[in-house]
Amino acid sequence: MEEKFSHAEEPEAERNLPFRTKEDLSNSAKATPFVAFNLARLTGKNTFGSNEKLKSAKLIEQLFKEGKSVSNNGFTLVYLVTDIASLYPARAGFSVPKKNFKHAVERNRVKRLMREVYRHRKISLYEKLAAAQKQLAIMWVYKGKQLPDYLQTEKALGECLAQLMKKL
Repeated sequence: MEEKFSHAEEPEAERNLPFRTKEDLSNSAKATPFVAFNLARLTGKNTFGSNEKLKSAKLIEQLFKEGKSVSNNGFTLVYLVTDIASLYPARAGFSVPKKNFKHAVERNRVKRLMREVYRHRKISLYEKLAAAQKQLAIMWVYKGKQLPDYLQTEKALGECLAQLMKKL
């Protein structure tokens, strides 16, 4: 004897699963308002998870068309105030042009340095954005010709973030 599973019962059956699917998570992020962001869960954690990364090709294209920028010592911060389907107040991406660094190893090193500095400095930006109830799409671009060291990267990105927070 075959049991028939009606399509009307399907959504309830999915809700009773002990885990959530990627589709459930994406739907809940879109349905959840931004005010649900909780800074307290980030205290003591300097992470940069996949939910904080800027991946959407449409959003990146819009960012470079309509966004504003701040620069310092070869580092450029392009930002756009927009609504993002995310629980975080900002999504960030990192880029190093192939024109300046031919070897992928060097490009990856610069991006790794930028991610590391951003990871440590983002809390102050998140606090400011959460207070203003704004969301940002951010792209960091390094246009310098020389491979930067950590201290140079930290100083330049810190100054870019300070300029950005003044403008918000």
